[in-house]
Amino acid sequence: MSWSAVSGFADLITAIAVLITLLYVAVQVRQAKEQINLAGQRHRADAAREVLASISDSPHLASIFGKLGGWSWPDFGLDSAEETIRWTCWCHAWMRTEEMSFRMSSRTQRETQEQLLMAWLSTSWGAQFWKENQAIYDADFAAKMNELAETVKRSGRATAELLASR
Repeated sequence: MSWSAVSGFADLITAIAVLITLLYVAVQVRQAKEQINLAGQRHRADAAREVLASISDSPHLASIFGKLGGWSWPDFGLDSAEETIRWTCWCHAWMRTEEMSFRMSSRTQRETQEQLLMAWLSTSWGAQFWKENQAIYDADFAAKMNELAETVKRSGRATAELLASR
């Protein structure tokens, strides 16, 4: 074997190594970008939960929101506007948590989450909350929730039955 053949073979190995390295770096960059996007979504969900918790946990803020005009609060049959506001804010905080879990969960974990969400959607207040507020959630999560709502409608099962079927 001549030196030119060895050199050509070495150049081929080097080219393959460079190609593998570039593919590896591309995968790493894509994964880093996905993690950055998830971190941003997590931050948004955490901030929303923090703001909503301040309303649901405080009798002062809930009563102030109850006095403000221009807000459309659902009728859950609660005793006061303050209770309704606190409940609505709690539901939003919980749904933001579920939306973030939807993004970060594995397929197996999502199945557990879907059972819980279907049980929630099988209640009159859960279905009403989702129907009136789905537009503020990200499209992929809203589509999944609507799919689960349809599954609940078709099954006709009660909340306890949905939880027990897991």
